[in-house]
Amino acid sequence: MDDVDEATERNQRRIDEGIARARARPLAAGYPGVCSLCGEESARLVLDACAPCRDKRGLE
Repeated sequence: MDDVDEATERNQRRIDEGIARARARPLAAGYPGVCSLCGEESARLVLDACAPCRDKRGLE
């Protein structure tokens, strides 16, 4: 096995681990409304925040 094969396998393991972690974490229930952070209407709020605002602030 050469360096490229080892790197490919290592990357695939990391991808598989990330997918497994994401699947193990339940999705929070969402609800429609107005985001309390940006004031925009959203079809799915979690913690009263839309997805872009949660992403910017590192909220889950």
